[in-house]
Amino acid sequence: MKINQDTFCGAAWFQTRNRQDMTKSICCLTEAYSDDPGTESMTPMEYLNSPKIVQMREQMADGIRVPQCHLCWKDEDSGTQSYRQKINSYLHSPWFTSYFKHKKGFNTDMVVMADVKIGNTCNFACVMCNPSDSSMIYNAWAKQKDSPFVKDYIDADPDYFQRVKRTGYKSTSYRNYIESILNNDKIRYIKFLGGEPLLDHKLLQMLMDLPDSRKKKLSLNFVTNGSHDLVEHSKKLGDFHRIQWAVSLEGIGATQDYARYGSNWSQIEKHILAQKELEDNVSVITCIQATTITKLHELVQWTKTHNIPFALGTVENPAYLTMSSVPDKLKKIALEKLKNVGSYIVYEEKEFTPFDIDSLIDLIDNTKYNKRLHKKFTEFIPFYEKGKILPNFLDVFEEWRPYFEV
Repeated sequence: MKINQDTFCGAAWFQTRNRQDMTKSICCLTEAYSDDPGTESMTPMEYLNSPKIVQMREQMADGIRVPQCHLCWKDEDSGTQSYRQKINSYLHSPWFTSYFKHKKGFNTDMVVMADVKIGNTCNFACVMCNPSDSSMIYNAWAKQKDSPFVKDYIDADPDYFQRVKRTGYKSTSYRNYIESILNNDKIRYIKFLGGEPLLDHKLLQMLMDLPDSRKKKLSLNFVTNGSHDLVEHSKKLGDFHRIQWAVSLEGIGATQDYARYGSNWSQIEKHILAQKELEDNVSVITCIQATTITKLHELVQWTKTHNIPFALGTVENPAYLTMSSVPDKLKKIALEKLKNVGSYIVYEEKEFTPFDIDSLIDLIDNTKYNKRLHKKFTEFIPFYEKGKILPNFLDVFEEWRPYFEV
């Protein structure tokens, strides 16, 4: 089979990703732009060989830019390395060349990479999350269904709470899925997401029990909130080819503990720095959002000081937590603080594409202010604080004070 380098994507051949409801996609970028009902009970191989995905591979072989992958095409057209190109570079090896040299037809016969979401089980209730991401938020919101912020979700999906309740790491569909992933001796890379993946003790035991011969060929990436001792878990898991820890932070100090309710910054900082000292395999990821934007420079500076790789994404939903809720004058204050960090490289979360600090500033500066979203943001903050032992928002993010009444 001849590979069309302009459109070929290894993810469409060898990677699977489950959503919290156990429907499947091939990667994080197509997840939000494709609808895959009926895939909940599919094994990874069944999904990758389903008619929809086989057709995608056929179209890519013909040089067609399939619409589900428009984010990658957009990056490539702008001269930025795309997730597709990143995946292809990871797969480039003698076995890859040999596989397609002898390949006939468009069915695949192996899963090499997997993104595994354990469900919403989590010990944090972060400001930008919802019941699908956090069991703590589920429990709180289930008692506040008359709130307009909860109604937004119920109006969009009347069965929202019932559907979320059926997900989680204890569900049969999830347990069958993770077993099929780990029983596949071709798997070489697994990324674990939550909720909080380190709360799934059965998963951790399954990983520990893998034969050493399997571990040496398998790389793991845990996206964690940092509340657990990373050094302890690294030692327990054993001698995998590589273990990467990506710790989700929204700031340092009071910023982190406010935005990620349940966080203890002093403990998390110790976990990160201890793991970095043991083995330089820890990074930090954050979400650009209205709540914490005025303190983003502190987190960037902290990672720079400790020489820790820093990746970022953007909150896109709900809209009132995006940068569109930030007044232009306040945004300018936040950007000036970022400029003072000086020369620094950050990485975009999904594609891990490098940005210098000026590019990051441009990314934020290009957002358009929306007064209606600004108002809804100021109404959401009291809802977020309700029932939590938290300082007042304006005591933590004092720069917001002149802009908190719309």
